[in-house]
Amino acid sequence: MGNHLLNTSHPYAPQTSQSSSLRDNNSAGDLPEPVLPWLKSESRQSLRSQSSSVDTSGLHTVKRNAITSAQQGTKKKRWTKHKWWMLLSNTLLFCYGLGTLLLAFLTFFKFYLRADVMVVGERTIVNLILATGAICLFTSIVGYVGIMLNNRAILTFYNLLLWPSFGMIAAIGYTAYRRNKWNLEGKLSYQWHYDLTADGRARVQANLHCCGYKSFTDYHERSNKCFPRTLLPGCKFKYQNFTREALTITWIVAFSMIPIHLFVLFSALLCSNHINRKFGKGLPPKLYRLDYQGIVAGTPTGSSVVLHTAGLQQRHQ
Repeated sequence: MGNHLLNTSHPYAPQTSQSSSLRDNNSAGDLPEPVLPWLKSESRQSLRSQSSSVDTSGLHTVKRNAITSAQQGTKKKRWTKHKWWMLLSNTLLFCYGLGTLLLAFLTFFKFYLRADVMVVGERTIVNLILATGAICLFTSIVGYVGIMLNNRAILTFYNLLLWPSFGMIAAIGYTAYRRNKWNLEGKLSYQWHYDLTADGRARVQANLHCCGYKSFTDYHERSNKCFPRTLLPGCKFKYQNFTREALTITWIVAFSMIPIHLFVLFSALLCSNHINRKFGKGLPPKLYRLDYQGIVAGTPTGSSVVLHTAGLQQRHQ
């Protein structure tokens, strides 16, 4: 009886053939076969034959593709040459915009010797310089935002702002050139006698160390240095020489900035649409767009016709 119980195979007892196959699999470096006590020996044989006939090349392919996609995700994206070129041109705009704005502030706050004469005598040109510097600096900041964010809508607004900047630079040059070339002496004489206030004439006299326009008796403003027996000359010669020199430098610098600004403008026009590697609006070509007529619905209710009609309506919108 005891021998009969020992010889009877228990359904949960491990099989010797299975143990040998486990050792063979482990020696070959594969994963061990799982113990499935609820299956009969015939079922185990059929399961083993099925597992041996499975082609695992697809698994390796999926794994390889997954690694490749992960590597592509961690790959550093490089800037395009158009983005570098646009960054360089926008930096030029930032530099001369900041310089122009600083020059206007230095003039208004009298940080150089003849600044007060410029504020009194050439107030229009100083205001134009201030406005030009502010517009160019603001435009360059908008450009930096659009370049760093790869935002083509912001870059479109940036391209529009470059045109008022161009107009302001040209206005400075034209105003200074026109004032300097045509009858500057008559313009300054009319300005001294009719346009300048008493405070303006006093400030010019104090800065240029003169008294009156031609002499003491010609529209002078009394001060501790300007009186009837003063030795100071009239302001006509000094005022004309300074104004002519300042206007000449102004229109030369302004007209010299125009080619630089045109370089910035055309660089922005040509490179804004290539700020990244995205083509156009990111839409697929017409050849690869979805054709609603080829979609067949899986229901017998005629929904494919409805879907086709909706697709055509959406396409024609």
